[in-house]
Amino acid sequence: MTRVPGGITAPAGFSASGVSCGIKKRGKDLAVIFSDRPAAAAGILTRNALRAPCVIRAENLLKKSAAQAVVANSGNANCCTGRRGRQDTQKTADWLGKRLGIPASRIFVASTGVIGRPLPMDRVREGIEKASQTLSRKGSLAAAEAIMTTDTRPKEIAVMLKIRGSPVTVGGIAKGSGMVCPQMATMLAFLTTDARVEPASLASAIRSAAAGSFNAITVDGETSTNDMLLILANGASGSPTIRKGSSLFPPFLAAVDQVCRYLAHEIVRDGEGVTRLMTVRVTGAANRQEADRVARAVANSVLVKTMVAGRDPNWGRVAAAVGASGVPVIPHRLTIHLGKIVVFHRGEPTRLPRERLLEQVDHPQVEIGIDLGSGRARTEILSGDLTEGYIRINAKYTT
Repeated sequence: MTRVPGGITAPAGFSASGVSCGIKKRGKDLAVIFSDRPAAAAGILTRNALRAPCVIRAENLLKKSAAQAVVANSGNANCCTGRRGRQDTQKTADWLGKRLGIPASRIFVASTGVIGRPLPMDRVREGIEKASQTLSRKGSLAAAEAIMTTDTRPKEIAVMLKIRGSPVTVGGIAKGSGMVCPQMATMLAFLTTDARVEPASLASAIRSAAAGSFNAITVDGETSTNDMLLILANGASGSPTIRKGSSLFPPFLAAVDQVCRYLAHEIVRDGEGVTRLMTVRVTGAANRQEADRVARAVANSVLVKTMVAGRDPNWGRVAAAVGASGVPVIPHRLTIHLGKIVVFHRGEPTRLPRERLLEQVDHPQVEIGIDLGSGRARTEILSGDLTEGYIRINAKYTT
């Protein structure tokens, strides 16, 4: 498997575009991804109870597992906008369908941005006109730029592998910087592949990849109303059909997993105000659910995040977050690592010179290890620190 250029348009049969139509004050704000033939589709959507109309629409379309295009706008989430919001989502699909000559039922709609404001549909229509006219096999970067909100840079990747001699490519783009604590996938992430994949197997692949990537990151503990992860597989490579359980599935899954992990990690690296990363590893849990709960409690702790920002080896904040996680913790079984050293071992603090503690947090990526001593389950979460930059960005998000 090798990295190749081209992002979502690296796979055969896909084109994309990104244009500016005035939904945002500046920059590109509407993207279109198009397959020249019908594709199998799979995805994962937010668990937030206040889901945007585009998410509800996607849920219905995913039951059919057939798609040919995605249209996504940034700058406006079109969420909590009532009946008009639902109508505008359908209009967006209808307009693009007419421009591309395909049924609206094969078009996914995605939105990201400010909640509670109606979409400026005259501008959306203008954007669809421009985007449909500028679709290109080199349009991945423009599409990645058009879905950005507070992101500081676009996020794209593509990898190539061979399936029984047939070159197969998986590409992806994503956006995300704040409101990042997925309970499904992530903010917006779109993957394409020219592999021929049986629909149920495609759904299995994206669920598996999301579990170790988008569902294993957090920036600020907030779950968006518009989170959407989609993958389209159009079979244009001519590869044999990939099915779960066959020898063809593991290498394909590895490619999807690599794309998802790269995009997820780039989201954290580009997190709002993030200057340093932290990896939280939990081992010795009774089950995966408890491991995940402890890891998220530590990774989302404001005090732990500011500890990392300030290069302060105050591991007591980690201990407090573990104890407050709601998971039964037995102190005399608990061990905490800060970097490469043990700071708390089976109920007792270790005696270490402060200089050694300071060394463990003076890195671009701080590692925090927690062994609960209660079983064999484990997990890992990637997060970032919390700085004044996060406050500045979000204090003026709509002004």
